[in-house]
Amino acid sequence: MKQYASFAIKILQGVVALVVLILVVAWMSGAFRDKVAPGKVIVAGTKAPESAQTVTVRQEAIPIFEEASGSVVASTRIAIRPQIRARIKNITVRAGDEVKAGDVLIYLDDRDLKTRVAQAQEALESAKAMAVAATFELERVTKLVERNVQTQRDLDRATADAESAQANVKRLEQAVEEANVALTYAQIQATADGRIIDRLAEPGDIASPETPIFRMYDPKTLQLEAGVRESLAAQLRIGQELRMRIDALNAEMTGEIEEIVPESEVGSRLFRVKIGLPEEERLYTGMFGRVFIPVGSREKTLIPSDYILTVGQNKFVLLKDADGFQTRRLITVGDETGDGLIEVLSGLEGGDEIVKPT
Repeated sequence: MKQYASFAIKILQGVVALVVLILVVAWMSGAFRDKVAPGKVIVAGTKAPESAQTVTVRQEAIPIFEEASGSVVASTRIAIRPQIRARIKNITVRAGDEVKAGDVLIYLDDRDLKTRVAQAQEALESAKAMAVAATFELERVTKLVERNVQTQRDLDRATADAESAQANVKRLEQAVEEANVALTYAQIQATADGRIIDRLAEPGDIASPETPIFRMYDPKTLQLEAGVRESLAAQLRIGQELRMRIDALNAEMTGEIEEIVPESEVGSRLFRVKIGLPEEERLYTGMFGRVFIPVGSREKTLIPSDYILTVGQNKFVLLKDADGFQTRRLITVGDETGDGLIEVLSGLEGGDEIVKPT
């Protein structure tokens, strides 16, 4: 019996200790003290000075935006390849460089091409000499036929030889032109203005038409490509202006919707929306960006942020009544709007007059 009594006493002590602990925690958390709700006047009023600055609390319809994230892309991307197979002699640019249309980017070994041009030119000169000789022979035979010294067959043969020589001249002229065009392939130029993003070869490598040497894009065609949920994408239109933010640049900008891809991504049900970006030399493809899409508006109560008193973690304003008395009122606040105003979530209403603290 003594063991049972001792056991019961220990249990009772444990229960008492637990109750005491709960009461202490409740007391420390303020359970036994009156609380001041937002909006309740907590300080007796005093007369507001006549020189005090006041402002009337106003309510505004603030647009609400939904945020969609995406990446910076370029609508114009170019792969630069050689048109002939040759050894690379020199490369003039690196990744990140900006180039203009017509700039020479790569020099290929052109010795073989120059030899072909020289050979074609020599063959052309020889063909021209033969054509001159054939023309002279045709004129001679023509005169002899007129004097009945040679036959019509001789004239036909001379005529055919002259025509063949002229045709050979034209063929070799075309060959010279083709050789000169091939020689220009030894210098690879930029086909448009742009920025180099990949350099895939080095001097000494063998360039071939199958493999690009550079990849580049036009900075003037940069877009922010974002995934937008289907119900919201259905409300967007080409040409609509939207606000964007590029976090890496800590910059906001606006642009117009240039394209809405009419197919959602499998699984996510997101539509790709492409918004044109303004020219900015610090913008690069692949940067993270966000676009803010308007979805409506809501009423906000706004006051200047310098009209707020901060005591510990509490925020107060000095409320002025119709008799000119000011009383301190507890408020809860939200986000700042960026123009010196701050949203009041509770404690004030539109039309209330508040006094600026001195």
